[in-house]
Amino acid sequence: MKVQTTDIDREIGARLREFRLLRSMSQGALAEKLGITFQQLQKYEKGANRVSASALILICKELSITPNHILGAFFDNDEDPELVH
Repeated sequence: MKVQTTDIDREIGARLREFRLLRSMSQGALAEKLGITFQQLQKYEKGANRVSASALILICKELSITPNHILGAFFDNDEDPELVH
């Protein structure tokens, strides 16, 4: 079964949300630090809007993580090459 890009967007958003919650940070607080609305952050977390590379880097900096924390699993899983296509 081929993974759709929307599935990947949802997974990235879920991981962002997970790390935000681990930092006990609200959507509003993170959005304010990023200079975006909390609705935009909410769309990222739901996978409704795709997170650009630059936005991902800024979000990761605010959450004190690296993009590898979010994207690493897509490349570490050699058993399922569909995840990287």
